[in-house]
Amino acid sequence: MGHMEGSQALVLFILCALLYHSVAADHTARYLSEAEEKELQTQLKSLNKPYDEYGITFDCVDIYKQPAFDHPLLKNHTLQIKSISFPKSMNKNGSSETVKLPRRCPRGTVLIRRTTREDLIREKQIQRTKRIDLQEDTVTVEAYTAGVSFSDLNESVKFYGISAILDVYQLSGVLDTQTSATQIVVNKGETGPLDYRNVVQAGFHVHHEAEGDNLTHFFTYWTTDGYQKTGCFNIHCAGFIQTSERVTPGLVYTLSNLALSIFKDPKTSNWMLVNDKEWIGYWPKEIFNNLADSSQIQLSATASSPTDQPSPPTGNGELGGASFKNITVLNGELNPYPPYVQHAETFLDIGKPFYEAVYNVDSGLFYGGPGGWKPAPQNPPSSISHR
Repeated sequence: MGHMEGSQALVLFILCALLYHSVAADHTARYLSEAEEKELQTQLKSLNKPYDEYGITFDCVDIYKQPAFDHPLLKNHTLQIKSISFPKSMNKNGSSETVKLPRRCPRGTVLIRRTTREDLIREKQIQRTKRIDLQEDTVTVEAYTAGVSFSDLNESVKFYGISAILDVYQLSGVLDTQTSATQIVVNKGETGPLDYRNVVQAGFHVHHEAEGDNLTHFFTYWTTDGYQKTGCFNIHCAGFIQTSERVTPGLVYTLSNLALSIFKDPKTSNWMLVNDKEWIGYWPKEIFNNLADSSQIQLSATASSPTDQPSPPTGNGELGGASFKNITVLNGELNPYPPYVQHAETFLDIGKPFYEAVYNVDSGLFYGGPGGWKPAPQNPPSSISHR
């Protein structure tokens, strides 16, 4: 009988303890202030993803389990968090506001835009129409490009990176069927077979087909066969490895500039992407077949449009109103090349009053325009090129 009474007492004690814990928890919750409750909800939103912004869903993904590692060539890849080397020129790009962006993910995870069925459908459409933002014969004739190109004309100069500060604008007047993009483009094999044309690029664009809206987005792109079958925008396919908790391809970008650097790490041979001091991610060496160095680098703005519609604006919508500044082309040691070996050449498919592109080695590239060009049915306008 004593044993049974002891057991009953123990059960009663446990029940009382549980009840007390429940009441105490309820009591604590009842007396949280409105500010404390708001803070708790903020913490929960930070810790429990997904994270939603502008109707786009982002997830905090374990850095070792991100989609990039689904690429068959990356099964044995060693993750690189930051570059072992650091271009000296990047220290001068101190005007980026990236550090003002909140850290959206806990450490050990990275910010990844969730890919939807609609995203993949639009990506397939882009591949079909070949509407890629470059001034090349492989691109649709609906693309009008302006900018500056650095090339290894004598084949003795190889490029290993570039840094520049890009003005960023929330551009209006770009239709769903059009694109307006500003980017840095690193090329290799641009004059050879498409199967060995390797490209990485990054910048900002208004591109409904790629992003699903008409807002300004930070974007990336890569290809290893001249935009035929490989590569994609942002993280719509495996390849680009994300390392940032703040900035990710596909993010709506609301700050006033991008201080971008794209360069090959001399130790790992991966192609790094950095915005000021924020290491966004990189394109791993394994996915490329011809990018030991770069033979051409472009800083450009591209307006794409169906031929039955007036072309969209670029830059800030004003002639020469936007800029690339602090432009630095890098050698294999990630030191700046002197201007005389860079072979700078400006290109301008459509001139005033629609678009403008003026390059000066000291002040940078000034570009942009209101657009409004509509080609005649028979012949497109002649291209303007300056040395």
